[in-house]
Amino acid sequence: MKLAEVTTDKRRIRGEESRKLILKSAIDNIAKGGLGSLTLDRVADKLDVSRGLVVFHFKSKDNLIREVLEYLGKQYSGGWNAIVAEEASSSMEKLLRLIDYDIRFACENPKYVSAWHAFWGESRGRQMFHELVLPRDEAYAADMGQLLEQISAQGGYGDLDIPTVTRGLVSMMFGAWVLVHLNPGPDDYATSMKAVRLYLELVFPGTELPQA
Repeated sequence: MKLAEVTTDKRRIRGEESRKLILKSAIDNIAKGGLGSLTLDRVADKLDVSRGLVVFHFKSKDNLIREVLEYLGKQYSGGWNAIVAEEASSSMEKLLRLIDYDIRFACENPKYVSAWHAFWGESRGRQMFHELVLPRDEAYAADMGQLLEQISAQGGYGDLDIPTVTRGLVSMMFGAWVLVHLNPGPDDYATSMKAVRLYLELVFPGTELPQA
């Protein structure tokens, strides 16, 4: 490899690392003070870098906010999609693994959850959310709906209202994120998963749920 190629590659790596650090600094800022508190100067000051470096990578505050939303979405979607692609012994097992992932993600990443709530709570953020993230959320719900249909067919629950059951699960998962944001506690994960399992046992009576 030529020296120029090595130098260019090192610069690219440094560029990727600095972009990630700026995004994380912006997430911290949004999580603490909302979208309105975010400024390029505050992001730069937190990292002890020049405002010019932030502008070089993201051009404007609006672009930075959009990139933060994309970054948050990708941090979540990678784990979810990996589970969807994996083999499982049953549809119920995969469904529980997806829900487990969602709730565990919220409990282990409270800053991300706070940043998400900032987007949901402000009109500007909601508009970006609808544009960039809502299609992913609808796909996640569709993943769960397909698994619920399989469980229903395999267990003989022919009259089950799948869209309503799916909405119930989505609401419980979203509720777990809200509680992590507003009133976090040491038992959030365990209590939320216990509630989900109880819900599924009521929806699918007689079906044995895989052990946690």
